[in-house]
Amino acid sequence: MGLSASQGRLLTLTARKNNIEYQIQQTTQAKMLLANEMDEEATLWSDGMNIQHLYYSKDGCNASRTDDLPRLSYQLVTGSTEDGGLGMQVRDSFGRLIVPELPDPMPDDKTVADYAVEPYCNQADYFETNLKTGNWVIQRETRDGWTDESIEGSTFIYQGVDSGDYEEANNEYDEKVAKLQRIDKKFDMRIQQLAAEQQAIETEMDSVKKVIDKNIEETFKTFG
Repeated sequence: MGLSASQGRLLTLTARKNNIEYQIQQTTQAKMLLANEMDEEATLWSDGMNIQHLYYSKDGCNASRTDDLPRLSYQLVTGSTEDGGLGMQVRDSFGRLIVPELPDPMPDDKTVADYAVEPYCNQADYFETNLKTGNWVIQRETRDGWTDESIEGSTFIYQGVDSGDYEEANNEYDEKVAKLQRIDKKFDMRIQQLAAEQQAIETEMDSVKKVIDKNIEETFKTFG
């Protein structure tokens, strides 16, 4: 191989080597982003394992399982005792009664201003969120009138992790992590392939450099 041909070959190999180094850098960066995504999934999984809901239990905080307990709901709390409800009421932080719609007819001792219409109060998650954040409070009727019932001190409210939520979060986590691990494995294989190609190019570059050095040496001898 002549000197000019060798130099051309060296330039081509150098360009290929630089391109491979760039691909390795990009793939490594993708692996780092993937690792961050796996960390985020682990955090979401941990949060999912700790989601607690409010349940109705005659034994209150002595309950051991949530599987057979009903979710605490607006219907259960405000339902009449004759129909299996608790016969209580729910008020907001302004003292207004929470209702899904205004009563018709309006009670003689009430006006529209006494109510807060919440169409979604019958949804367990919405009801629970407002109780936990303190926007709403449950009240029971006593000899002294309506008295607040705290979530923590209640004898019938149990806070626990839903086994269904737990299983769902666990299955979803396993599925996502398995997918991310497959992608990560492909990144590892790609980096190994690129590294092997890079090594082969470097070996060939060393060989071409020796040819160039030899050509230069022989040229100097010719004109020496």
